[in-house]
Amino acid sequence: MVRALYIAVLVILAIAISVIAIFPEDDLTVGSWFWTPATGFWMSEWSLPALLRRVSMWPTIAIGIAALVSILQHIIAPASRQFMSARAALFLFLTVAAAPVLVVNGVFKEVWDRARPVHVTQFGGPWQFTPWWQPGNGRECRTNCSFVSGEASGAAWLAAPALLAPPAARVPLLAGVAAYTAVISGLRMAFGGHFLSDTLIAILITLVMIAAAHRWLYRRPNAVPEDVWAARLARLGAPLRRLAGRPG
Repeated sequence: MVRALYIAVLVILAIAISVIAIFPEDDLTVGSWFWTPATGFWMSEWSLPALLRRVSMWPTIAIGIAALVSILQHIIAPASRQFMSARAALFLFLTVAAAPVLVVNGVFKEVWDRARPVHVTQFGGPWQFTPWWQPGNGRECRTNCSFVSGEASGAAWLAAPALLAPPAARVPLLAGVAAYTAVISGLRMAFGGHFLSDTLIAILITLVMIAAAHRWLYRRPNAVPEDVWAARLARLGAPLRRLAGRPG
C-alpha cells in the first residue's frame, strides 16, 4: 500500500509539473492569490506564519544531524550501544545530504537564476518572470534564487524517516509529512519566495531520490544487510581505535 501511494504521489506531481510547463501563467495565477498591489505579499507580515517558516527546517536538520552522529558512533565506537542502525543512519544522512543540501540548494538554486515571485514585474518587482524550464538570464538573480524550493525539499525529505517507521505507522506518518509539506510550500508561495512549480519540482526531486536510495539500501534483491553495513563502518574506524588503544 505504501509503495502504491508513493508512486501515485510521484505521478500526480509529474502531471502537475507538466501542466505548468505548458501553461506557465499558472505560476503567476497561484502567486496572485497571495498578492495585492496595495500590500504586496500580505501574509509575509503575519508573525505566526513567519515563525513557522523560520523553524520549518529544524526537524530535517535535527534528524540529519542525528544520522551523522550515529554514523560516527558506528565508526568510532562500534561496540557501544547504538541508537540507530547503520543502514538507517546511512539512508537518512545520504538522502538529506543529496536532496535538500546538494541538489536543491547547492546546484539548482545557484545555477538556474530564476527570479523569485517578489522580484518579478508582475508582482511589482524589477525582474523578468521565466517559466520553470527556462533558466534566468544571469543578470538578475544570481544566487539563492527561486528554482527550486529548499524548504519544500526539506519538508518532503521527512518522508525518509517515515519510511523507516513500523509498517502500521508508515501511512499515517507519510500523510502527516504530506500535510506538513503542503503547508510549508504554501507559506513559501504566500511570502513571495517561490512559485508553485518551484515547490512541486523540489518535492518531486526529493521523493525520487529517497525512493531510489530506499530501494538500493533496502528493497533490491541483493541489498547489503544491516550487519554488513555495521561491519564496514566499524572497519573505517579501526585505525583510530588502534591509535586510541580501544578494542573494536
